[in-house]
Amino acid sequence: MPHRVRVNTANPQELLEVPGLRPDEADAIVRYRSEHGPIADAQQLSRVLGGKELSAAAQQQMDFEPANQTAPEAPGA
Repeated sequence: MPHRVRVNTANPQELLEVPGLRPDEADAIVRYRSEHGPIADAQQLSRVLGGKELSAAAQQQMDFEPANQTAPEAPGA
């Protein structure tokens, strides 16, 4: 299985690992995240990219976990 790209934390170069994603689209994703926050799913990403249909291969390689998740506290902390 190919490496999954975390859409909400990846830099433009890392985003280009997603099949079919162009440099201008990677820049648009980073710009959107900085202005509006995390991208929730492939449907929202499609809207960010102007309605571009994402291939099944591209969707399989994407991880939409939010950027601000933290590890749970240790017991007794």
